[in-house]
Formats: sequence, structure tokens, C-alpha cells
Amino acid sequence: MALPAARTEVDAPVTCHAPPRPALAAADLGYSAFAERNRPRYTRYAEARLAADARAASVVGATLTYARKNWTWLLSQPSPAADVWEELRFQVRCGCEETVPRDADMAVLYDRLPEASADSVVLCRHLGLRVGEAAELMGLEPPAVKAGLGIARRALPHLADGVPG
Repeated sequence: MALPAARTEVDAPVTCHAPPRPALAAADLGYSAFAERNRPRYTRYAEARLAADARAASVVGATLTYARKNWTWLLSQPSPAADVWEELRFQVRCGCEETVPRDADMAVLYDRLPEASADSVVLCRHLGLRVGEAAELMGLEPPAVKAGLGIARRALPHLADGVPG
């Protein structure tokens, strides 16, 4: 039986001060791209829903802080965009309790429609997003947004007509 070869200097373990962490760097980059892409649209949505622009900025900041702190977990979910959109809705609802809506029509939308339908109207009618873009932002499929717009047209035609598709 042969003895193992003696370890040479080349075989000696190499020590580094900080091991590379490509997975964490990729996750940080992914979050940064997500935030950069969605912050402007989240802000427009929050400004449409809330009376104070400063409050809208705070709501979006809180939402993106939630996303950053939970990014690794969010990536394991079926739709990270849907989970972050739910957080944005939550933050906006809290903001709505503290301030009056920007306009009366907005209050009617959210009082009389399911939240997803009202969001679809805000994104597509008030902000001019295409159905596909609104769906991507909310983490839904386009048919779900179209269905929400259909519900809104039937329930509140004066507020939901003329929604771009």
C-alpha cells in the first residue's frame, strides 16, 4: 500500500480575506435592476392614489426597503413582482388612512371595485400603461388585468371607459 504523496506548496490551501460571493452580488444586482425599473411606475401609482407627493415617495421607499430586505426570499416565490405589489398596496392603504385621496374618483374606484380591478383602472386609464405593462408591474397575467378592466367597465362605466388596451 502506497502512502499518499506529501503535500507541496502548490497544494497548500489558499486563504483569502473575503471569499467571493457571486450569488449575493447577483442578487444585489437583480434587486437594483428591479428597483430601477419599477420605482418610477410605483411612484406614479402612489402619487395617483395619495394626496401628498411626499407621502407617495415615503410609501415607495418603504416598499422598496421591504423588497431589498426580503429579496432572497422573494426570488423563491412564484411571482416576486406580485408580492412586492401587495406590499405597495399595503403601504398605500396605510397612506390613504392618513391623508385624503388625490381625487374623489379614486375613492369611488377603491370603494366600489375589487382592489385588482381598481388598480387596473389606475394603471391603464389614469397612468396610460398598456395592459401587458400593468400586468407585469402587478405580477399578473394580462388576461387578469383585462378581466379587472371589464369588471370596472360594467360596474363604473363613467370611470373606466376609454381604458387603453
